[in-house]
Amino acid sequence: MKIYSEKTKKEYLTVDECLAAEEEFDKQAALEKEKKEKIAAERKERAAEVEEAFKAIQEAKKAYDKKLEAFIKDYGNFHLTIKTGEGNPFNLFNDFFNHYWF
Repeated sequence: MKIYSEKTKKEYLTVDECLAAEEEFDKQAALEKEKKEKIAAERKERAAEVEEAFKAIQEAKKAYDKKLEAFIKDYGNFHLTIKTGEGNPFNLFNDFFNHYWF
């Protein structure tokens, strides 16, 4: 007589063999579920970090706009020399549009 397990979709010669295989199958399924939940939690946490960084950029832009507006109101205009390279404050915006919009 052969024993068929609906969980493992395999045939076994004895009931004990079948039960042991199903127990191992359940353990593996639990480990896989735990692994997926851990990955999902980590992804959620890191996504929150990215959102916070983006919010910080937006807040910095608002502060910049406010100070620029006040300066222009007081003095009429503002001149800024922008150099290429790492020190360029507009690289953040260029990077954002280059990486995420197109």
